[in-house]
Amino acid sequence: MSDRRTVFLACPYGQVGGGMGSIMAYLASLRTDPSGQFDLKPLESRGGGRIALSPVFLAAAVGRIVAEAARGRLAVVHLNLAERGSVYRKAALLAATKLAGGRALLHLHAAQIVQFHDSMGPAGKLLLRWMFRSADHCVVLGDVWRRWVADTFGIKPNRISVVYNGVPATVAKQRTVPADGKFRLLFVGNLLERKGVKDLLQAFAAPSLRSRNIELTMAGGGPVELYRGMAQQLGIAERITFTGWVTQDEARSLMVNADALILPAYDEGLPLVILEALASATPVICTPVGSIPEVLADGETALFVTPGDEAGIEAAITKLMDDPAIGRTIAAGGSALYERLFTMQAFARSIGSLYAMLTPRDAASAAPVWKPIQEAHDDRQR
Repeated sequence: MSDRRTVFLACPYGQVGGGMGSIMAYLASLRTDPSGQFDLKPLESRGGGRIALSPVFLAAAVGRIVAEAARGRLAVVHLNLAERGSVYRKAALLAATKLAGGRALLHLHAAQIVQFHDSMGPAGKLLLRWMFRSADHCVVLGDVWRRWVADTFGIKPNRISVVYNGVPATVAKQRTVPADGKFRLLFVGNLLERKGVKDLLQAFAAPSLRSRNIELTMAGGGPVELYRGMAQQLGIAERITFTGWVTQDEARSLMVNADALILPAYDEGLPLVILEALASATPVICTPVGSIPEVLADGETALFVTPGDEAGIEAAITKLMDDPAIGRTIAAGGSALYERLFTMQAFARSIGSLYAMLTPRDAASAAPVWKPIQEAHDDRQR
């Protein structure tokens, strides 16, 4: 049996389209951290099925934390935080971790956490404050979130780390060239208003693009029929393919053969789909929201468009179609940036160093809190 201690990676793994679950699934697939000190184990916090079963998965997750602590093997619980119900589930797991004597790493992924926090009542805001202040360390996706966490919850800078997401390298494949010479534009993600889907369809219906040899693939779940109907009304349905949700492998295959990825979102953290495009040497058109402008540069590693700017979206697409050299420049810059910042190995090293920092060298010092209480009770009985 391995003498490595356990790090639980807590998040919903079964949700369709969950970037948080994807990044943790990638990490869990490594099985150990790069230093070899810890066993990395997925901890399902919600389940991908009916929301009514969420308490069952949550109770099971608490049970696993308690059991691993009782064996003296619990090191860190890596809590991946989004908005809404995720807050309450992760609060329960955080409490269980602290009671069990483990260390808690709170990893903020939520693109809409500011709006969600502002919409909460006093009790909800106190709960979020308790979570960030009780965690042993916090991880955020960029400086914009680091400043917000520090200012909102009064967290000292040395207790917050910026760690960029990472994705596995794309298996090298020959990019195909369609016989009809079509420019292939790709959107990957849940089809939602905040992702700029309506803006993209409106831009795609512009007169300047109607006459061009271009097709758009919309790969993602959500209200697909709503947007399919919108495409019909705009008269562009025959040039758009709605695939529904696709697997990671299918998305990568689409990415490799796309002439550009487009994500005109209104808010984001640091989208995995953009990192996967960089890894695939696919040019990116996106909005400079969340942590995106911290890591990408307009005209060098992406083309930026303003959220809601349909004319800007149209112009960016046209620019790549009219000048393929721009696309090649952006793709090369993005590929180099991926190798420098966004590999899975870089992400694992950064996160692994935090596990090591949080974990006492003496495993006994992380024993469950109920153990010394029980020993004191036994002493009184003697």
